Amino acid sequence: MNFALVPIKALAWGKSRLSALLAEEARQAVSRAMLMDVLTSLRQSSAVEKIAVVSSDEALLALAKEWGAYTVDEGRPRGLNGAVNLGTDFCLQQGASSVLVLLADLPLVEPDDIDGLFRHLGGAERGVLLVPCKEGDGTNALWRVPPLVMPPCFGGPSLKAHQAAARCGNVPCRVVEIPHIAFDLDSIEDLKQFAARPSDTYTYRTLQEIGALSVCRR
Repeated sequence: MNFALVPIKALAWGKSRLSALLAEEARQAVSRAMLMDVLTSLRQSSAVEKIAVVSSDEALLALAKEWGAYTVDEGRPRGLNGAVNLGTDFCLQQGASSVLVLLADLPLVEPDDIDGLFRHLGGAERGVLLVPCKEGDGTNALWRVPPLVMPPCFGGPSLKAHQAAARCGNVPCRVVEIPHIAFDLDSIEDLKQFAARPSDTYTYRTLQEIGALSVCRR
């Protein structure tokens, strides 16, 4: 069974790098919208069978449940790798044979991007697939078959860390460039780039609704 796992920080701690342009309430609205965009694409993917969201934020977990996802309460912030480990254990308990970790700040991801990702490993019984971020050093998606074939290594230059972990475990590993997955909305420059191109996303509509588009385009 193919699971998708989406870890997301508590709203109070997320997207602080956007504070120069967006107030706290606006940042929280954008974080919720990005999660909705990610969950929408995962629900529409033909390859993903179950979705789980892991967070320490009750409001985000309630939102995820409304969207039909399993929810995993961290209880306290554990860091990204801690959240992924906790979520992966939950997915295994639900019968997962593979787990795709997809970050929650990817507003442009589409179902075809996710389906294409699964096609890259085909019917492999053991392997890892990595999708780098747009800067090329981080990891925005990590697919592991089986789910515990190697540990997550998110944080800093995680792409090389994941590749090194795969080599240490003699695990087949592929890196796939997928632009919509590579685009994470994390910085002021990201926000301005996103706002400059209208898209049929919850994130773009939220920026419209809160009157932030004009600010982002300055």
